[in-house]
Amino acid sequence: MKSHTTMVVGAEDSSAPTTATAGTGQRPRHGRHSGLFWALAKRLGQIAFVLVGVITITFSMLQVIPGDPARLILGKFATPESVATLRHEMGLDLPLTTQFVNMVVALFHGDLGTSLVSRTQTVNELIGPAFANTMSVVGFALVISLVIGIAVGIITGIRRNDAFDRVLQAVMVILLSTPPFMFGMVLLLVALRTKIAPAGGWHGTPVDSLKYIWLPALALSIALTPVIARSLRQSIRETFAQDFVEAAIARGLPRHRVVLRHVLPNSLLPIVGLIGYSLGGLIGGAAVVEIVFNIPGIGSRMMAAVGSRDFPVVQGIALVSAVTVIFFNALADAAYWIIDPRTRTAAL
Repeated sequence: MKSHTTMVVGAEDSSAPTTATAGTGQRPRHGRHSGLFWALAKRLGQIAFVLVGVITITFSMLQVIPGDPARLILGKFATPESVATLRHEMGLDLPLTTQFVNMVVALFHGDLGTSLVSRTQTVNELIGPAFANTMSVVGFALVISLVIGIAVGIITGIRRNDAFDRVLQAVMVILLSTPPFMFGMVLLLVALRTKIAPAGGWHGTPVDSLKYIWLPALALSIALTPVIARSLRQSIRETFAQDFVEAAIARGLPRHRVVLRHVLPNSLLPIVGLIGYSLGGLIGGAAVVEIVFNIPGIGSRMMAAVGSRDFPVVQGIALVSAVTVIFFNALADAAYWIIDPRTRTAAL
């Protein structure tokens, strides 16, 4: 009888961890791994779908633009025979489906093609330096936006509805409604009068080019600075209303300690995702701002390629820009996933 009782107790003890795990609602380890796998697979599928869409839309739009690249290259006095010969050499006489398949196969090999205009330079060689210049401006603008936007967001989030808060909010609204290229023109006029920076251009080494970067980067930053400031302001005020913050205040903790230890760490989380999702707008804005400041970036390169019907260059710029935006969006999602455990639970 005693041994029977012992066996029953042992069986109950052996099953206790399983019951406890089920009662707490925790997933088994293999279940979490499976959920993570499917979350990553879903994300990769979304990225592939976006890339295919970008390639297809870009190729289709270039086909409906009027004009023949071969005739543009040879000039209006070219004979039909010479135009036909050049079209054959460039593969423009092939069916559209064949052109599309050839382009996709080349892209999988990292080959963006050869410029139809120069015919001696690859697209990688043409857009590589231009894209590096544009991303330099975008990166500097992002730093300016974060520094100013976070500072203004913290000040306006903590100082509720006083005169200083209202003044900063009015300034942010004005900046938010001002196009970056218009602000760039104003800065350009200021630079011409005061000589505080070179009025456009791009020369020298990357270190020397810093004096050319900061003015267009400042013009570009007004597109993101107000967004960061307003988002952080709202997030801080929502965090102040949370129970754990009110409990910390009720315990008598100093206000600056409550802000630094409890409010800011939780309020800054939305900024991580905001940065990744705003990068596409910054790249698009940089393409316009760099034309104002005469910077040899993807904006001027895209304008020249569209005007000359240089299909591979236009497609290359569109694809590289899309891949860059997708990469940083995925990076922002990953950072958010690492920082905030709640997103990991939702993904699984």
